Amino acid sequence: MRPRFFRNTPFILFCALALFVVTVEMRPGRLYFITTYLLFQDSLAHLLLYLLVLAASFTGLFLLLFNTSKILYRLALALLLPCLFISLTFRFITGYNFMYSDAVLSWNNLYLADTALQNYGGSAALAFGLAVLVLFLIFWARNRTAWRAAPWTAWLVPLAAIAAFALIKRTTGTVDDFPALYRVPLTVLAAVTDQVPQPVRTPVPVSPVGAGARHLFLIVDESITATELTLHQPHLQTTPFLYSVRSQLLDFGVASSLTNQSAGSNIALMSGTRSSELPDINYKTFSRTSIFQFAQKAGYTTYYLDAQLGGDVLQNFMSPEDLNYIHHVERPAVSHPQVPYHERDLLVADRLAQLAKAPGKVFVYVVKAGAHWPYARTYPADSAVFTPVLSPRSIYKDRERTLNTYHNSLRWTVDHFWRRLMGSISPADSTVVVYTSDHGQNLSQAGISLTHASVHETSPQEAAVPLWIWDPGHLTGLSPTAKPRKGYSHDHIFPTLLQLQGYSPAWVRQHYGASLLDSLGPSSQRYFLAGDIFGRGPHSLVPFQGVGSPTGQ
Repeated sequence: MRPRFFRNTPFILFCALALFVVTVEMRPGRLYFITTYLLFQDSLAHLLLYLLVLAASFTGLFLLLFNTSKILYRLALALLLPCLFISLTFRFITGYNFMYSDAVLSWNNLYLADTALQNYGGSAALAFGLAVLVLFLIFWARNRTAWRAAPWTAWLVPLAAIAAFALIKRTTGTVDDFPALYRVPLTVLAAVTDQVPQPVRTPVPVSPVGAGARHLFLIVDESITATELTLHQPHLQTTPFLYSVRSQLLDFGVASSLTNQSAGSNIALMSGTRSSELPDINYKTFSRTSIFQFAQKAGYTTYYLDAQLGGDVLQNFMSPEDLNYIHHVERPAVSHPQVPYHERDLLVADRLAQLAKAPGKVFVYVVKAGAHWPYARTYPADSAVFTPVLSPRSIYKDRERTLNTYHNSLRWTVDHFWRRLMGSISPADSTVVVYTSDHGQNLSQAGISLTHASVHETSPQEAAVPLWIWDPGHLTGLSPTAKPRKGYSHDHIFPTLLQLQGYSPAWVRQHYGASLLDSLGPSSQRYFLAGDIFGRGPHSLVPFQGVGSPTGQ
C-alpha cells in the first residue's frame, strides 16, 4: 500500500495551493496594485471585500480539487488545464498573466488567432507543458492525501465566481486578479459584455496647404513629472544635459496631461480629443480622424514605435482599425529581445536618428518605456547618482529612497535619451520633435500608495508633464523666448502636429483649437481627467493648479 503523506494536513495543502496561485497563476505586482488601489483610492470596505472574495476563490478551488466526488475533481482538472494554459501563455509572451486588458484585446482580435499561434507556438507549447505538470502535481498530492471535502462544498466555486465577476465588472477590469480558474473565463466574459466600440475612423476631410516638416516626431514618454526636471528645478540635477541646451528647446513649461492614465492620454493624443470633451462617454474618440490618417494624407510614411511591450500586442485602446493608417509598427523588445529594459529607449533614439535621415517624409509616434514604476528597473544600477535607492522589487515607498530612485530614472531615461538623440540629428535633417509624457507621478506620499491613475483626492502632480519642441532646423519660426512658460496642456499638441504636417492653421484652430505655434495665449484654467477616459467607474475632472515639487526646492 502506497504511503500517504499529508494525511491530516489540509491546512498545509491549502497554504501550498494559495502560494502557488499567488506566485505563478497570479502576479504579485498586480495583486499589490489592486490592494493599494482599493485601500487608497476606493475604500477599506471594498479592499476587505476583495480579500474576502479572493480567499473564497482560493478555498473553492482547494475544495474542488480535493473533493470526495471524482466527477467534480475531474471536471476541475478539465477546466483548470485550458485556464492555466491561456494564463501562462500570456505570461511567457508578454511577461504578464492573462488579465482583463488581454481579454479585451483578444476578443477584438480573434481573427489573428492563427497568426498568433504561428508566431508564439513555442511559448504556447511551454505553457501547455507547465500546465500539464501542475495538474500532475495536483494528482500526485491528491493520491497521497486521505482528507477529502464533502461534495456540497463545491457550491463555493460558483458563488465565488459570481462575486469575482461582480468585482471585475464594477471596476471595469481594474480588480481582476484571481486564480486562473476564475480569472480567465470571467475576464473574457466581462470583456465580451463590456467591450468598447471599434468603429471606422472618419476620413481626413481636408488636404494640406503646405509641405510641412519633412520629419516629424511625437515622443510620448512614460511617467515623467515636469517639476522634477532640472529645466524647472535648476538645483535638482536630474537633467543637467537638457538644462545645458535649454536655449535650443521651445519649452512650454509644466503642462497638464489629458488624463492621469497612460491609455487615456495616448488615445486622446492620437485622436485629437480635448480636455473639454472628457469624459468621452459616447466613445467619439474611436471614430475621430487620427493623427496617422492626417499624416498619410499629407504624404508621410507613418511609424509607431512602442518601447514598452513585446509581441504583437496593441495597447492604449488602439485597435486593428488604427493599424490601417500605420505603415510600420516597431518594438525594441521584439527586434532586440536580449537588450535590458532600460536600454529600450536608447534603441528608440537610435531609430529616430535613422528616420531623421530618410529621404522622404516621415511621421513617428513614440511610446517610450520611460520611468514607470518600479523605477529601479528603468536605469542601470551603476549609473545611480542619487542615493540611497529602493530595491528593484520594493513595494514600500520610503519617501527619500523613492525620490532618489525616480530621479536616477529621469537622469537616464530623459537626460541620457536626449543627449543620445540630439547628438545624432542635425539641422540639415529637417526634423521637428514634439515631446511630452502621458502623465506624471505623485511623489509626495510614502508607504504603500499609488503614484498615478488615482480617482480620489488626486494630486495635480499626476498630470504635471513636460512639453517642449526641439526644432534644430528652425522650421517652426519660433524662438525659445517666444512663449510664456505656463498655461499649456496636451490640448495644444494635436493642432501643433497638424500645422507641422502642412494643414491650414485657420482650419486647424477652428476644429481643434490653438496650437503651440499660434500667437494666441494659453488657457487660464486647465483640467485633467482622473479615471477612465470613457467615464467608466469612478472619475472626475480635476483643476490643474498649485503644482509643486515634492523635493521642496
